[in-house]
Amino acid sequence: MLDINLIRTNPALVKKDLEKRYQKEKKELVDHVVNLDKKYREILQELEKLRYERNIISENINRLRKENKSFVKELERARSLPKEISKLGNEVNLIKEKINDYLLEIPNILEKDVPRGKTAKDNVVIKKFGKPKKFKFELKNHAELIEHFGYADFDQGISNAGKGFNYLIGKVAILDLALQRYGVDFLIKEGFTAVIPPIMLNYKTLLGVVNGLKDFEDVVYKIENENLYLIGTAEHSLASLYKNKILKKDDLPQKFFAVTPCFRKEVGGHGIDTKWLFRMHQFNKVEQVIYTTPENSIKHLNYMQNLTEKFFRSLKIPFRVIEICSGDLGNKFAKQYDIEAWFPRQKEYAEVTSAGSCTDYQARALNIKYVDKNNEKKFVHILNNTMVATSRAMVAILENYQQKNGSVKIPKVLQKYTGFKEIKS
Repeated sequence: MLDINLIRTNPALVKKDLEKRYQKEKKELVDHVVNLDKKYREILQELEKLRYERNIISENINRLRKENKSFVKELERARSLPKEISKLGNEVNLIKEKINDYLLEIPNILEKDVPRGKTAKDNVVIKKFGKPKKFKFELKNHAELIEHFGYADFDQGISNAGKGFNYLIGKVAILDLALQRYGVDFLIKEGFTAVIPPIMLNYKTLLGVVNGLKDFEDVVYKIENENLYLIGTAEHSLASLYKNKILKKDDLPQKFFAVTPCFRKEVGGHGIDTKWLFRMHQFNKVEQVIYTTPENSIKHLNYMQNLTEKFFRSLKIPFRVIEICSGDLGNKFAKQYDIEAWFPRQKEYAEVTSAGSCTDYQARALNIKYVDKNNEKKFVHILNNTMVATSRAMVAILENYQQKNGSVKIPKVLQKYTGFKEIKS
C-alpha cells in the first residue's frame, strides 16, 4: 500500500499517477482517504486528551486519598471515562480499517520513466535476441505431439481435476524437472538462497502481496473452512518471509529463490484451454525475490532481468524484452519488464517471464523495515522475477526444437539434467 503521508501531503501527485495508469475512477478513493485521515486524526486527538485526563484524574485521586480529602467528583469522572475512551477507540479502529481498505485499492506510484500506454498493445519492445527459425514443415501442436508420444494425459487430468490440469509423464515430466533444476543451479551460482516456503498463506498475509482485493476473486484458490489460500506464485511466500520484521541495512540485499507449484483460477483472463500447457490452473515455477534499499532498487531489478535473459539465451530460444506500459501494469508494480519467447507455430511472441519492482508497496502492507546507520527505520523495497515458468518454457522448446520427423531436440544446457538428447516416440 502507499504511504499515507504521501496522500496526506500530495494527493495531486497520486491523482496524476492514476491518470497515467488510466484509472481515473480511483481518484475519488484518494479524496476518501484524505477526508477519513483528517477525521481519524481529529478523533485520535480527542482520544489522547481523554487518556491524558484519565491519567491526571488517577493522580488526583491518589493525592486526595493520601490527604484524606473527598474525591467523589473525580471518582465519578474516572468511572465515566472508560466508556468514552472505548467508544472513540472503536471509531478510530473502524476508520483506520476503512482507510487501509482504500489504500489497498490505490495502485503504487509509477517510476518516472515508465512508458505511457493504455493496454498491452502499448508495451514497448526494448531488445530482441535470436532470429526466429523458418520451418519447412508444418509444426505440430505441442499438446497433440506429447500426447502422441504418451508423455501426457490431458483427458485424465480433466476427468480427475478439470480443465487446466494435466498429467505429464516420462520424458516431458523429466524435462519439467530439468528446467527447474537448471534454474536452481543458475541462481545458486548467483548467490541466491534457496527456500522451501509454504504454498498456502492466510488472508492478511496474501493480501499484502497480491494486486488487491480483486485478485482473491479472479486468481486465488481458497481452502474451504480454513483461513488459507493457495499461492499463485512463490513470490507470495518469499515476499512475506520477513513480515513484521526489522532488518539491518548492512544485511541488504537479501536474495531468495523457491521452486513451487503455482495455482491460479485465471477468472477473467484468457481462459483455460482443454489440452494445453501454456495457460493452466497448476504449473511449476522457479521464482526470485530480492529485498533491498530504495537507492539500489532499480539496479537490482535490472540485475534480475538480465539473469533471466541470460537463462533464455542459454536455451537458444528467440525472445524479446518489453517494458510494460502504465495502463498494463499491475497495481503493486512501479516498473516491470517481460520476456516474450517466440512461438513459431503461432508465429508470435508471448510472455514467459516477468520482473517487477514493487518498491515499498508490499513492504508497507507487510510491515517489513530496515534500520539504517542513523538508526532510522525505513521500509525495504521488494523486487520479484520469474526465473522460469516451466510449462511455458516447455512449449517454447517443443515448438522451436521440433524436427521434421516429429521428434524434439533437447537444448544442450538441459541434456545433463534430462539424461537424453531428444524426445521421440
